[in-house]
Amino acid sequence: MQIVNAVRPIKPVTNGVTKPFIILCDDGNTYYTKFQQNPEGPRVLANEYVCAKIAHQLKLPLASPTLINVDKDFLNLYEQIIADHIECEREIHPGVHFGTKRINKTFPIANAKMLERALNVTIVPEIILFDQLIRNNDRDCNGGNLLFDQSQMKIVVIDHSHVFEIGALWDAQQLDIRIGADFQPFTQNGYIFRKLVPHVRGYNPFDNIIGKMSGMTDRDLWHIIKTIPEEWLITDADKIALHAYLCDRLHRIKDALPILKPILPQWKGGG
Repeated sequence: MQIVNAVRPIKPVTNGVTKPFIILCDDGNTYYTKFQQNPEGPRVLANEYVCAKIAHQLKLPLASPTLINVDKDFLNLYEQIIADHIECEREIHPGVHFGTKRINKTFPIANAKMLERALNVTIVPEIILFDQLIRNNDRDCNGGNLLFDQSQMKIVVIDHSHVFEIGALWDAQQLDIRIGADFQPFTQNGYIFRKLVPHVRGYNPFDNIIGKMSGMTDRDLWHIIKTIPEEWLITDADKIALHAYLCDRLHRIKDALPILKPILPQWKGGG
């Protein structure tokens, strides 16, 4: 994952509990940046990092997840602006934060017509099973984390801060008790999910993503998890537990299919 340096803040993002700030960086691009000191804590940055790395390996369409380096010079000029927005009671420290590249002409998927126009609409079953792997309930109800990139006419997935079922609250103990848990269907009436349902159709719509997940190894997952930036304060015990949790879900991912089948009426059969 690339690292860029923060140059100056552009504007705060007024929606979202993690209080992102749009930051101009030294590569000339702007990024929706989540700071370690956001109201949910640094664990959401680890969630974003791990899920972005997994999504990249699965070749899902991402909006260039990036590590944002913030140095002392930036903070000397702009710390108070950032702190006021994220309602931070602690000092913002120099270091690495998490960013998502701002893409021109992207819009939340507000209606079915946007999906129908997407050149990569066949990716929908892959997004659904990816969300089952990472236990992402947020896409089901949050209209802002599935986008339509009008410049490329493609679906783009973003925002994986609230995953692993309990978002920022997970730790080794919480994940250990969830290993082996049954897969759960999404809410049929969810804001996003009900738009995705018609695009899981025909025979074997999940074959492609099952194949990709079959090629992902326990070692691949560990390499992702062990490279979480140390300053985000994920302990070794928590990393080990997260690895065990994700390996368990990856090994059993086909168990999600019969759970999804009853709520996908256009799926005729097979994987």
